[in-house]
Amino acid sequence: IYTALRFLPWVQPRLAHEPDRAAQLIAWLAPELKDTSAYRAALLAGWPSVPATLAEKAALLREHLGGHFDPAALLPAWLRHECPAAFAPPHLDALLARAPLWVRLQTADPAMVLDEFRRRGWDTRPSSDLPEAFALPPNAEVAGSDAYRRGFVEIQDLGSQLVLAHAPVAPGQIWLDACAGAGGKSLQLAHAVGQSGRVDATDIRPAMLDELRDRAARARLKNVRIAPIVDGTAYDGVLVDAPCSGTGVWRRLPHMKWHTRPEMLPPFAAAQLGILSARSTRVKPGGLLVYATCSLTRTENHGVAAAFAAAHPEFAPVQPARAFGGVFDGLGTTLLPGVRDSDGFYVAVFRRRGA
Repeated sequence: IYTALRFLPWVQPRLAHEPDRAAQLIAWLAPELKDTSAYRAALLAGWPSVPATLAEKAALLREHLGGHFDPAALLPAWLRHECPAAFAPPHLDALLARAPLWVRLQTADPAMVLDEFRRRGWDTRPSSDLPEAFALPPNAEVAGSDAYRRGFVEIQDLGSQLVLAHAPVAPGQIWLDACAGAGGKSLQLAHAVGQSGRVDATDIRPAMLDELRDRAARARLKNVRIAPIVDGTAYDGVLVDAPCSGTGVWRRLPHMKWHTRPEMLPPFAAAQLGILSARSTRVKPGGLLVYATCSLTRTENHGVAAAFAAAHPEFAPVQPARAFGGVFDGLGTTLLPGVRDSDGFYVAVFRRRGA
């Protein structure tokens, strides 16, 4: 089903008049897994092997089936104005492929975790940027592992991990995660500030905060506090991982490509700017404000960062020491999915002027 959704413009024209051919096409494009192998074998007798790149797939299908197979049609046309880079390799290929399962190790003995992964037959690929980040096969059932149950590993996409890698978080600091959700970045922050520091986490969705409590307890982190935002509290850093269109995670949620409309972006941007402005008051002089989205759209990313910078001269943008393969636009960095095989993210870091 996810394959059909990813490649819907290629599949849909054949569904009504050539359903058997459409089923073959879906089977051919689907990944070879234990759960798909029998289906693929039953439908694909005489079909050629699947090439690696999207352009090669399109060329072979035009030769084998005839008709139009335009790789650019696999993303909504309106996205080209918001993120033209998404339509070019390697990012288009990444957005049309299953995402790996990225994890973050939170143990002083990584060998113990990696040994269990190897025993389970999971190939591990270390990140070239973060020593605690590893990619696993998409179907690795990490939540059933002993390492996960004991809190030695968390599931967190590399793009998400790299958001905080752009901010100079120091041990002993007090941070606010203003849109914490289930708390992947909250836990990452808690490790970065150490036991002498603290992370206050808040979200408008109580169920997400309940999950964060469970994850923090499993990780044995005592420095994460689920708390309302208290008037007058000043923080060394505030993270605003704002609600967004989610265009950066389409490879995980391919149906969202066809749900999301360009007219949804301005309301998202207005809400993001409102949250960012409101939470900026909690940053102490000299402190950091981190704005992040899992979006690829310029409206939600550079547009919001630029509007905030124009309205808040008390904050100065901070250029990251490392871009981690991202594209810096003068205010923030876009992490495109094809560079690190991650989800797409945007991060802008501001420092409040003052001592």
